[in-house]
Amino acid sequence: MMSGRSRMAGRSRLAPFRAALRFARRDAWAAKARSALIVAMVAIPVAGLSGVALVGMSMIPTIDETLAAELGQADARISVVSSPDSSLIQSPTRPGWHQDEMDPAGMPVNTQADAALADPASLITPGATLVPIRSADVTIETATGIAGMSAVEGETWNVGFAPKYTLVAGRAPSADGEILVTAAALERLGTNLGETVSLRDPERPATVVGVLDGAEYADASLAVFGALGTFTGDREPRIGEDDFYLFGQPLDWAAVQQLNQSGAVALSRSVLLNPPPAGTYELQQSTDLQGVATTVVTLTTVGVIFAVLEIALLAGAAFTVGARQQQRTLATVASVGGHRRTLFQIVTASGLVLGLAGGIVGVIIGVTGGSLFMTLTSDGSAVQYWGYHLSIPALVGIVLFAMVIGWIAAVLPAWTASRMDVLAALRGARRAQTAPQTRRRWAGVFIIATGVAITAGGAWAGTASFSAPGVITNTSLYQLAIMLVLFGPVLAQVGVLLVATVVLASLARIVARVGLGARLAARDVVRNRSRSLPVLAAIMTTVFLGTVLLAFFGGSDESNRASYDRWNAEGQLMVELGSWAEDGTQSVYPVGPDVATILTTQLGADEVSVLSGVRSGSTGPADTAAHPTVALRPEVSCELQSGSNPAGACNSPFWLFSTGSTPQIWTGNLADLALILDADVSPQSQRTLEAGGAVSLYPEYVQDDGTIQIEWMPASAATDDGNTADVTAISTTAVPAVVQEPAHPIHFSVFMLDSTATSLGMEPVPYRVLASFASAPDEAAQDQLRASLGSLTGGPELVARYERGPGSTIDTSGWALVAVAALVAFAAAAVALGLARADGRRDDVTLSAVGANPGLRRSVGFWQAVLLTGTGAVLGGVLGLLGPGMLGLVDLMPFAPPWPQLLLLVVGLPLIIAAGSWLLTRPAQFDERLQRTLA
Repeated sequence: MMSGRSRMAGRSRLAPFRAALRFARRDAWAAKARSALIVAMVAIPVAGLSGVALVGMSMIPTIDETLAAELGQADARISVVSSPDSSLIQSPTRPGWHQDEMDPAGMPVNTQADAALADPASLITPGATLVPIRSADVTIETATGIAGMSAVEGETWNVGFAPKYTLVAGRAPSADGEILVTAAALERLGTNLGETVSLRDPERPATVVGVLDGAEYADASLAVFGALGTFTGDREPRIGEDDFYLFGQPLDWAAVQQLNQSGAVALSRSVLLNPPPAGTYELQQSTDLQGVATTVVTLTTVGVIFAVLEIALLAGAAFTVGARQQQRTLATVASVGGHRRTLFQIVTASGLVLGLAGGIVGVIIGVTGGSLFMTLTSDGSAVQYWGYHLSIPALVGIVLFAMVIGWIAAVLPAWTASRMDVLAALRGARRAQTAPQTRRRWAGVFIIATGVAITAGGAWAGTASFSAPGVITNTSLYQLAIMLVLFGPVLAQVGVLLVATVVLASLARIVARVGLGARLAARDVVRNRSRSLPVLAAIMTTVFLGTVLLAFFGGSDESNRASYDRWNAEGQLMVELGSWAEDGTQSVYPVGPDVATILTTQLGADEVSVLSGVRSGSTGPADTAAHPTVALRPEVSCELQSGSNPAGACNSPFWLFSTGSTPQIWTGNLADLALILDADVSPQSQRTLEAGGAVSLYPEYVQDDGTIQIEWMPASAATDDGNTADVTAISTTAVPAVVQEPAHPIHFSVFMLDSTATSLGMEPVPYRVLASFASAPDEAAQDQLRASLGSLTGGPELVARYERGPGSTIDTSGWALVAVAALVAFAAAAVALGLARADGRRDDVTLSAVGANPGLRRSVGFWQAVLLTGTGAVLGGVLGLLGPGMLGLVDLMPFAPPWPQLLLLVVGLPLIIAAGSWLLTRPAQFDERLQRTLA
C-alpha cells in the first residue's frame, strides 16, 4: 500500500509539470512567430558553439591519426639529441619536449660538449630495422627558372611508411639520380614522369620517376624525395640530424627511458597506445603548452558566457513578451484554482520546450556550417583537420545546455507572471511602467567602477608576472591577469545595463528635437524599458565581443610588425652581391649593373639602385686591413637573459649589436638614400650630406655632440658575431650626422655620399642591388630571377630577398570576425526589434487609427533602431576597448585596434540595421487588418 501511495504521490507531483509542458507545446505551436524568434535566438549562439566544437575537435588528433601521420607503420621514431646523459627525460607523447639536469650556468651536468653521440643502431636489438630520414633543401630548375624546394632523403617510398608517405603515381627510385616529387612540385617543374630535371649546387641531372604524397603536406606543398645522399651528397646516416624509424621492435616506456639515458628520445607506438601514468615520471610542464591550454580555456569560457548572455537577454525578453500576451490565459488558470507554482511552471516549461528546439536547430546549423567551413578551408594536409570528429555526446551536451539556458531565460518572466494581479489581468489592464530607481543607478555606477578596477588590476598583475620583457616568470599570475582583464569589462556591462535607462533618456531628449517620428520613437524607447533594454544589451554584447577580439588581433598584429626583422623596406627586393666560401672567405661579385638590368627588364622594377658599402669586418683569414665600425652611444647596451627575446631585451634592433661583416656605412647619392628609406630625404638630411656629413637611420649611433664616431678596428678584432666592444680602436673619426628613421627598422645603418667616404679614406664596394616594385613578383618571375643570377656568377648563386612584411591577422581573420559579428548582430537585432514590434503592436494600431502615414511609422522604426542599436554598439565598443587599452597603458600589449573595421562594427552596423528597420516597416494596411483581428 505504501509503495502504491508513493507512486501515486509521485505522479501527482509530476502531473502539473506534464500539464505545463503540454500547455507550453501547444502555445509554442499557436504563437508560431514568437516561438520562431525564440528558437532562432537560442539557435544562433548554439550554432556557433557546435560549429566551433566540430572544427576544434577535428583539429585534435586521435592516437591512431597521430600514429598514421607521424610513424606510418613504424614502431618508433628515434632522434639523438645529446651525448649519453643519465638525467635526460622526455614526454611520453611529445619527444620534442625533453629536459636534462643543468648547472646554474645553464650547461648540462652529465654530458661533455665534445662527447660522442650514440649510434642508434647500437641501441636496438638484432633483427630490427632502422630507416634514416633526413630533411634538406634543394635548388632545382623549373619550367620558368630556378626554385628552392624542401627535400626529404631516405626510403620514403617504403610501404612501411604508409600512410605517412604514399606513392600515388609512377614507381619507386631504383637507381642513383631518380627522385620522387609531390603533385604540386611536378606541376611547378613543368615536367612529366620519366623526364629529367636539373639539380643545382652542384649541377646534376635527376629523373622524376613517381609522385609521392605526404600526410603532413598540403596540396600546394613543393617537395622532392630521394635516397639518402641524393641531394646532400652524404649517403651515411648523420647522427644527431637524421630521424631513425624503427621497424620490427616495439618500444615500451622502460625501453624509451633506456634510450633517454643514451641521449636519444623516441616517439613510440607502444607508448602512445599505453602511456605511463602521469605520476611515474617527473617533467616540468611546458610553458608553451600552458599558454595554448590557457588560450583554449579562455576563449571557450568567453564563448560560453557570450552564448549565455545572448540567450538570456533576448530569449528572456521574448518570454516576457509572451507572458504579457498570455496574461488573460494565465489569469484564467489562476482564477480556477491554479497556484503560483503552476503559473511559474507553465512559463518556464516554454523555456524548456523552445530551448530544446533552439538547441536542436542550432546544432544542425552549426554542424552543417562547420562541415562546410572545413571543406572550403581544407588544404589537403592530414594534420590540418585530422579527421571528421563529430562528437555526439558533446552535441547532446550543447543541446541540453541550450535547454537549461532557455529555462533560465524564462525564470524571471515566470516569476513576474506568477505574481500578477489576477483581477486586473482578467479586465485586460496593462501594468504601468515604473520609474527607474535611483538605488539601481548608483549600483550600476559602482559595478562599472568595480569592473574598471578589476581590469586595471589584471593589467598590473600581467606586468608583475614578467621579470624581463618577453620572459614570464609566474605563469599562474599571468593566467590570472588575463582572466581578470577579460572579466572586468564583462562585469562592467552588467553595470551599464543598470544605468542604460539614464543614458537612453538623455539621448532621447536630444533625438526628440529632430522630428515627430524621432520624438515618438524616443518616448517609446524610454517608457518601454522591458523591450528596449534587451535590444540594447544584445547589440552591446555582440559588439563588445567583436571589439575585444579585433583589439587583440590588432595588438598582436602590431607586436608582430614591431618585432619583425626587415632587411629593407616592404615592397622592395634586395640582391646581395657577396657570398661566403667554405673556408670562411667572402667574395663580392662586380655584377651590380647586370643585376640592376635584370631587375628592370625581366621583373619590371619601378626603381633600381646599386648600393655601395664599406666593409665593417674581415672578409677572410687573409684580410689584415683595419675596418671601420660605427660606435653606439655609450648608454646603449644589450644584456640578454636566458630565454629572452633579443629585440625586447635590447630595446633596439638586435643586429645593431652584432653586425659581423655586413657594411654599416653605405654610400651613394640622394636618390639611393630615398630608395633605402622608401621616403623623401628630408631637407636637413640633404644639407648634412652636402656638407660632408652622414645620415643615421638609428638614433643609437648619433652622439650627444651631433656626430657619429667611426672607429677603425684592427682585423684581429673580427669575431664570429662581429662584437668589438672589448677591442681598442686604432683611431676614431667624428662625422657630423643627423637622424632620419625609416618607417620600420631595416638592415641599413649609416649613409653618406661617395665623395665623403672617399675623403675619409674608405673604399666603398658595390654590395647590394635594391629595387622597388608596385606588386610582388610571382613565382615564375622569381624562378627566372634565380636562373639569371646564377648565370652571372657561374658558381654560387646570389641571394635575392623580396620583403613582403609580416603577415597580417587583420587582413584575414579581422574582416572574417567583422562579418561573423555583423551576422550575429543582424540576427540579434532582428529578433529583438521583432519582439519589440510585436509587443508594441497596439501602439502601431493606435498610430494607424489616428491617420499616421507610412512615412511616419517608418521614421519611428528607424529612430528606434538608431537609439537602441547605436547606443548598444557604442557602449559595447567602449567596453570592448577597456581591456586592450589597459594592457596598452602598461606596455603589455600594443594598443592598436584596426580602426576601419572597428568603426564599421560600431557605427556602420547600427546604421545598416536602422536602414533595414526603415525598409521593413510594414505598411498601415496590415495594421488595419490587425486592428480588425484584435477587435
